[in-house]
Amino acid sequence: MAIEIKRKAPNAHTVCEIVKARWGTAAHLVFLAFCFLTNIIVTAMLLLGGSAVVNALTGVNIYAASFLIPLGVVVYTLAGVHVVLVIFVYLVYTASNELGSPGVVYQRLLEVSSKSRVCQEPLSHDGQSCGPVSGNYKGSYLTMMSSGGLVFGIINIVGNFGTVFVDNGYWVSAIAARPSSTHKGYLLGGLVWFAVPFSLATSLGLGALALDLPITASEASHGLVPPATAIALMGKGGSILLLTMLFMAVTSAGSSELIAVSSLCTYDIYRTYINPDATGKQILRVSRSVILGFGCFMGILAVILNKAGVSLGWMYLAMGVLIGSAVIPIAFMLLWRKANAIGAILGVTTGCVLGITTWLAVASIEYGRVNLDTTGRNAPMLAGNLVSILTGGAVHAVCSFWRPQNYDWDTTKQITMVEKEKSELPVEELREEKLIRAKAWIVKWGVGFTFVIAILWPLLSLPAGEFSKGYFTFWAVIAIAWGTVGSAVIIALPLMESWKTIQSVLLGMFTNDRLVEKVEELNLKLHTILLAIPEAERIYLLEKEKAKKNDVSQKDSDSVSVNA
Repeated sequence: MAIEIKRKAPNAHTVCEIVKARWGTAAHLVFLAFCFLTNIIVTAMLLLGGSAVVNALTGVNIYAASFLIPLGVVVYTLAGVHVVLVIFVYLVYTASNELGSPGVVYQRLLEVSSKSRVCQEPLSHDGQSCGPVSGNYKGSYLTMMSSGGLVFGIINIVGNFGTVFVDNGYWVSAIAARPSSTHKGYLLGGLVWFAVPFSLATSLGLGALALDLPITASEASHGLVPPATAIALMGKGGSILLLTMLFMAVTSAGSSELIAVSSLCTYDIYRTYINPDATGKQILRVSRSVILGFGCFMGILAVILNKAGVSLGWMYLAMGVLIGSAVIPIAFMLLWRKANAIGAILGVTTGCVLGITTWLAVASIEYGRVNLDTTGRNAPMLAGNLVSILTGGAVHAVCSFWRPQNYDWDTTKQITMVEKEKSELPVEELREEKLIRAKAWIVKWGVGFTFVIAILWPLLSLPAGEFSKGYFTFWAVIAIAWGTVGSAVIIALPLMESWKTIQSVLLGMFTNDRLVEKVEELNLKLHTILLAIPEAERIYLLEKEKAKKNDVSQKDSDSVSVNA
């Protein structure tokens, strides 16, 4: 999708700008509302989880934390998660006194899900998971054969499609990226990101079960499993490490959401409907005001949600119901020339309404009442998520076949940049054949990795039934390796790519500006001479090669003399 947006709307600032250019004002306003809703939901999840964990680790009032976190994000936006992850993974499986090896974790997991387990005080606490797991093969935690896991996986995929396709933050990143590196960067980023949920769940998640920590379902839903495990294993040091990790993660993701909302307000509202001739300074001023205003609004919303008892888990499962209907229409907008405006509007609104209706209806029919508890269960969430995303796509497809638009992408390519500034990208970056090659590459490798991770790997794990000790050890080793490699990549790669800039900065620190200017001027003169006289470059290369050979010969003769 990032490649397609470069091909068909190279100067766009937001995904909603493309909607307006292709489908007009009515569709623009509808999709703008869904994009804002997505940003609100994602930011709410960050604040709900963040404030609950900060409260659990530090004792800070949960409502104060709800305001302090967005304040930190605002400061971060205006002005080493992986390292902590690796520490926890190695701690659980190699260094901990309580656990310390895959074998110990394996044995503990067998014990906590055993049928002979006593699920009464003082061995077990009220609300704590105890005994065989309902819906899992043999009631075990050590299996991929889990009906609950399958349902959660489907809900997770629908919801995350929503947060990617409808969250303007992802589109802002796609628009800003260089086309030549977008496809490889996204694939590498996805593989590195996967280390976070996979390695954390395998370490802190299974660690909590293996330690038999008295965590209730409500506490788990609020995201308190990682801090409980961290404190149990490391005490105060663990809480500090996790708090550091949490702050970095929430600040980074929250910053992205603030930028996304700021882009929508400045380009899709202010520049589109209020001041079409806005200058760069005016855009920046509005952007900063929006960041401050939205940060305050989210603090208030987080307090309201906490007061209402809405948890991170509930919000995470419900997001697909609320925004999933916009996923397929947005994909159609960039990939299908027949997709029309009326179908897009009807698809997203009908899908959302039917998804919410189905969600609440299933909760009422299955459990006899509608509240936070019943609406947060698997059956209503699964039904609502599937109806939302499938109805949105089906309605849009039917309308588009009935009255196809047959769009040529001309108006999206005419979207202008602020103050008509020229793009800093070289012309060859936007060449059609180069973008098509990049698209073919990412389709091949992206689809391949997705198939392996999301389908093939789970399927190949099914015949194992309940994992043996050796199989679980292999699983733990993969989690450790993936987290370690991901951390190495995320730390080393930016340094490698920025090495020339780092060298320039260091050179500037230890030399004076005049010397650097003289060297750069001399380099420019030599470069100009070589361009003007091609023969000079050939002679230079020959002399350079000759000097290398002489140097090697001299070293060989010196070594012979020493040996003699």
